[in-house]
Amino acid sequence: MYHTRPNRVLCSPDVLERYCSLFERSVDVAHAREVRYEGILLCAAILPPGMVAFEGEVDEDRMGDW
Repeated sequence: MYHTRPNRVLCSPDVLERYCSLFERSVDVAHAREVRYEGILLCAAILPPGMVAFEGEVDEDRMGDW
């Protein structure tokens, strides 16, 4: 994660449904247009089950030496 907040989180539909069942009013929220966690957009995407992808910029100064 390079110590930066992602701009968007893409996840498989099953992950989004599990998130909504735990943290939202109901599982039906997963079918809404926008689901957010601390201002970060969570989107269902065509991904294998259980997969999560983070999108954003890398802060090269904070990334560290690899």
